[in-house]
Amino acid sequence: MEGHDTEKRKYLSCVPDAWLAPLARPRGGQVPGYGDHLWQSAACLLVAERLWLNTTRVLAMWSEREVLSNVWWEIAVGDVPREKALAVWLNSSLGLLTLLAQRTTTEGSWVAMKKADLEELPVLDVRALDDASIGALAALFDEIAEAEFARLPDMGACYARGRLDEGLAHILGLPDARPLRELLATEPVVSNRRL
Repeated sequence: MEGHDTEKRKYLSCVPDAWLAPLARPRGGQVPGYGDHLWQSAACLLVAERLWLNTTRVLAMWSEREVLSNVWWEIAVGDVPREKALAVWLNSSLGLLTLLAQRTTTEGSWVAMKKADLEELPVLDVRALDDASIGALAALFDEIAEAEFARLPDMGACYARGRLDEGLAHILGLPDARPLRELLATEPVVSNRRL
């Protein structure tokens, strides 16, 4: 997956947009077999590595095929329903709140998720959920996988994020996230505006 073009990266699901092929002979100082080593990092679940919060639409995406990326972290879970459940969580208002707390700010709304930050990011423990909850979260993903997400400053009125938060709250027995979503939309680092 190349780049973080918010006109392309506005859905929970994604498809590969570039292809890699191993070189017949390694270039420069590359070690033979480097391509095989690199492919071991490929995964279906992707989490944004760097993003402009005021233009970003989704924080995580899922692909049916394992992919590599230059600006998305590949997260190997090895279980499709649990990967989809994590994509739902990471794009929810609660997921965004945890990401904001863990981010590395580089310049205003431009933030990065370093690998160390990502390893410490509090997320929904999908290993602890029962099969019915995981199935419901995966079905929620499937329901809104192709729904267009608005930019984060517009998330208060975004149908897709509202439906995602509503479904997550119903499945996990959480309170309505609408007030949180509306507050997050006006957060200065998200909206790039003063309070």
